[in-house]
Amino acid sequence: MWYKFGMSLVSATMEKLLGGSQNGRLAVLLARQAAIADECAGRLYETECRALEEIVAFERDGDAVEARIHEIIDSSFILRFDKADIANLANMLDNVVDGMRRVATHVDTYNVYIPKSQTEVKEFLTLIKTMTAVVQELAALLEKRRLPLNTIKNLNRKLFNAETDADAILHKAGKALVKIYGEGKGNAIEFIARDKLLRLLEGVTDSANRCGTCILSLARKEA
Repeated sequence: MWYKFGMSLVSATMEKLLGGSQNGRLAVLLARQAAIADECAGRLYETECRALEEIVAFERDGDAVEARIHEIIDSSFILRFDKADIANLANMLDNVVDGMRRVATHVDTYNVYIPKSQTEVKEFLTLIKTMTAVVQELAALLEKRRLPLNTIKNLNRKLFNAETDADAILHKAGKALVKIYGEGKGNAIEFIARDKLLRLLEGVTDSANRCGTCILSLARKEA
């Protein structure tokens, strides 16, 4: 306890000597990244992945925010969290939006082979929207003076449960596709298009779950 107090005192003194801390700005930018991911997920859901130009615009916004985060990391001497941890979180948040761009690009490419209103796709999109909302809630906590570990654990549990549901959806949907297109039935390109779409969607849920893990790690280190 005394060690942590001493380190905090040293950090505060160094910040005073070297100028204002960038911690608040970083927290705001990370929260903005999470908000972009959530907005992107909402649009992906509303259009059933058929809004490539809009999704690309979200990705560009996210990339600009991530670039600003790295500028602050590179130009700062003292930060609240380890620089590598901040960079990793920013990268994970970026991966969520990048994953949704890959989904939209895939659907745009194979549009004629991907039926609309597929139950399993809607289930994935609902999960992604739920998970990005949780990630946004987690990222907002970074602005607090001290991270609430128990709250973050509970939110991570929601992400973990959603990721477990995503794995189950992928397994169920994969079996259904094999049954439909097995033994030479149906169009091979359609099978590939639908199967890859499911895997890309599951990849987005993986990335969202990793964002929660990154923030939980920050909270545990601070505790």
